[in-house]
Amino acid sequence: MISNDHGDLKQRFDISAFMDAMQDEVAILDSTGVIVATNKAWQTFSAENGGDVTTSYVGANYLDICRSADGPSSAEAMIIPDGCAATLRTGKQFRCEYPCDSPTVKRWFELTVNRLAQDGDYYLLLQHRNITIRHIERTEIEQAFINSNAMVALVATTSDPILSFDLDGKITTWNGAAERMYGYSSDEALGQSVELLYPQNWPKPVTHYRDEVLAGRLESFEATRVAKDGTRHEVWISCAPIRSSDGDIVAISNIHRDITEVRNAEKSRDLIAHEVIHRAKNMLSIVVAIQRQTARAETTVEGFKSSFEARLQSLSRSTDLLVRNAWTSVGLADLVNGQLEPFVDPCENSYATSGPALKLPPQSVQAVGMALHELATNSAKHGALMQRSGQISINWKVIDGATGPLLHLCWHETDITISLQPERKGFGGKVLTSLAPTMIGADSTYDVGEREIRWTIAIPSEHFKLDVQCG
Repeated sequence: MISNDHGDLKQRFDISAFMDAMQDEVAILDSTGVIVATNKAWQTFSAENGGDVTTSYVGANYLDICRSADGPSSAEAMIIPDGCAATLRTGKQFRCEYPCDSPTVKRWFELTVNRLAQDGDYYLLLQHRNITIRHIERTEIEQAFINSNAMVALVATTSDPILSFDLDGKITTWNGAAERMYGYSSDEALGQSVELLYPQNWPKPVTHYRDEVLAGRLESFEATRVAKDGTRHEVWISCAPIRSSDGDIVAISNIHRDITEVRNAEKSRDLIAHEVIHRAKNMLSIVVAIQRQTARAETTVEGFKSSFEARLQSLSRSTDLLVRNAWTSVGLADLVNGQLEPFVDPCENSYATSGPALKLPPQSVQAVGMALHELATNSAKHGALMQRSGQISINWKVIDGATGPLLHLCWHETDITISLQPERKGFGGKVLTSLAPTMIGADSTYDVGEREIRWTIAIPSEHFKLDVQCG
């Protein structure tokens, strides 16, 4: 039934059944904009949304209602009167979309207005259609398109390699960062197994990672991956399943973060820490040995104090040289001069050195430095550094040994008178013949004659190297 026939409209228009059969809300307006008929859908909608249940706005001027609208859809409502007037005048359909939210639900409607002619009079047929689902879907599609473009831009510009592979392990996507880090172009990588990046004999196949991701047990892990040129990269891999529109997992995504420098820095830090501990232990062992042997050789506290301090100072001088060289190596000539400096008069040519430019690593610096200190101390007490007529010659050369090159170092004092033989069994003698050689796996000799003193040591090749910077 048409709710109000506005005079004899029902007699002239038998369209109530047609209007009531429509699911959309439908109303008929006269040429002034007054609602003259509505269908059941319009009446139901009016009742459900706080309208007049009795009239369903029949007899109200729809265009005036639009002009006075205030709310989220007011902007769209303001254009409806002009659109209706144009349709009434020209017969061309007017259409617009507008929001019409309820207190609990966001909704969108489409309004379509067509002109209806009857007996020389014009009417307007208004059709309201709920397009909320369509609007949401369209918004979601637009947002998905924006997100897709944003994701494409992100994948293309990120510095992290991003790739994906199907459930058979074949690479399906490969971004620019992956190409830059691993050296394979897209044409070379796409369609290949992701195991292309695995080192030889890598313990886990791609199927292991695939199954762990599918089971939801794996989101990230660390691994070694190899570039086309053989460069190994330590990478942190984030992984996630890729689903089809049906929700089925069809591929696995990987984001590779290169952490090679981080891991190398950690290894260097651990190595340095270990080396510091090792050196500290070695130093303490040497100090303990000096303390014990000096205590055995000296009979008085003052004598022990003097000898012990002198030997620690010698050790300190060797350490200072190492520190200045970042604890890497020290030139043999620098070590000799550093140990003799406290004992010689700078105005006198008390000793002469000769030999090729060589570098000694830390263990050799400490061992040879202690030996040179003992020789210089003896010389200052009994030998050439006390007797102005004596001479000291310190020379070294590399010779062929049975198992490889040897550094042959010789301390030779001549033109001296030995009235009191140095104590070979004291700590100084043990440094020269036992402690220092043992520290570096060397052989040594120590000979004291009536007019000369000679000490030699043959150092294995792992405890010295040529100084290439000095040619």
